[in-house]
Amino acid sequence: MAFEQVTMRLADGQEFGPVPLATLLDWHREGRVPLDAAIIDAVTGEVRPVAEFPAFTIPPPPLPGMPGTPVPTAPGPVTTADHIIPTRNPNSLWAYYLSLAGLVCCFLPVGPVAIVLGARGLKDAKRVGVGRTHSLVGIIAGSFDSLLFLIVWALIITGLVVSFLPASRHRIYTNTHLRRV
Repeated sequence: MAFEQVTMRLADGQEFGPVPLATLLDWHREGRVPLDAAIIDAVTGEVRPVAEFPAFTIPPPPLPGMPGTPVPTAPGPVTTADHIIPTRNPNSLWAYYLSLAGLVCCFLPVGPVAIVLGARGLKDAKRVGVGRTHSLVGIIAGSFDSLLFLIVWALIITGLVVSFLPASRHRIYTNTHLRRV
């Protein structure tokens, strides 16, 4: 059977192969086989243009993340439940929950993560139509959480430093007068 093992020759003379024809089809799906290339049968040496093979005339699908790739959208219409809990926008949900967790427990440095996820959630909210409020709450509460985190840890570190100072340097203040102990 002809054209089982093939070599691809580009217009500039570069050759790739011999490879199985199935591998060449995989290269086509990856966008690596131009229409002006030639296919050479490794057994018979027969040379045929790529355009003569019907499988190569179908344009390859765009790779994910490349221009021309369709952006997936959420299925169905947006409902009231989608506005209450925007499951179609996970970035905004994570920003919301992380920022609230950071406010409850000031020892977790989740504020910056909530800010970044909130910004991504705002971008996604334009596409899917839900999650804008959750993203804004994540950004605002995440900012407040970051500030609170820094203040709490600054107070803890200050308290630790002061507690290790020698006792003679501590000053005790009374209501009537100031005296050094």
